[in-house]
Amino acid sequence: MRRFLISAIVLLGASAAIRAQEADPATRLSRDTILIGDQIEWIIPLEMAPGEKYFLEDIADPPAPGVEIIKPLEMDTVSSSRRQLKIEGRVILTSFDSGSWFLPPLIAMIERESGKVDTLYMEGPTLEVTTVPIDTATYVIKDIKGQIKYPLKFREVVPWVLLALLLAAIIYVLVRWIKMRRANRTFLGKPIVKDPPHIVALRALDKIRKQKLWQNDKQKQFYTEVTDALRVYVAGRYGIVAMERPSREMLSDLRKQDIEPALYDKMEELFKRADLVKFAKYQASAEENEEVIPDAVRFVNATYMQEINQEEEE
Repeated sequence: MRRFLISAIVLLGASAAIRAQEADPATRLSRDTILIGDQIEWIIPLEMAPGEKYFLEDIADPPAPGVEIIKPLEMDTVSSSRRQLKIEGRVILTSFDSGSWFLPPLIAMIERESGKVDTLYMEGPTLEVTTVPIDTATYVIKDIKGQIKYPLKFREVVPWVLLALLLAAIIYVLVRWIKMRRANRTFLGKPIVKDPPHIVALRALDKIRKQKLWQNDKQKQFYTEVTDALRVYVAGRYGIVAMERPSREMLSDLRKQDIEPALYDKMEELFKRADLVKFAKYQASAEENEEVIPDAVRFVNATYMQEINQEEEE
């Protein structure tokens, strides 16, 4: 009888050992306990033969009440040999509530080389979260301290002072420039002396003459610049709106002025010829082109001298 009992105990122990070896693996934590706000790794081990495939169910987020996932599941090979492949999945967790938190079980499926699919049921561990102990015997509650105020240093003020001075200088320069501009003066207050209309016109006509435009087959530009110079002179001398107006309208207003008929006829002829060159592709002869600058200069000088004589008579 005693031999039978001993044999039964040995058989039961061997059977339990075999079942323990064949039991599904369990997940574990990198530490048993953490403080509130600390991080911990949830480790999920898997073992299989090389070439076999596995599938792990998704982990709920949050995996348990009071537990948060900081970094989702990542799988990594721990060791590898011809017969065995060890893989570990790692999830980083944290908790901001103290207590015992039971992580859920996980299910994994492994497809063996034979085609058989094994289902593994892995128990979840318990996460213990503790708080920092407080010594209530010596602990004293204190009021919140106000913000620390540091004294203002000179080097911190200097950039703002320089910026203010720069802005003030810019505003002063701008205001003075506008004021002097309206008063027809330079920035320093000196009167701006403008050349009289006849000087401006004669200077422009002399510049056109030196360019030799019509001699270089630029008749259109030549007549345009000559008539523009005369328009500027007419506007300054007689107060007629001469720019950006048809020649006919400008000449009509010019006829009303006290101008010698011969001078007016020359100007009318010059402007009509200029319109033909600019708009009708008329090619003026060399004799006609040679008369343009002298006629324009003669008109400016004669009308200017006429103004001088009228002022002397008055």
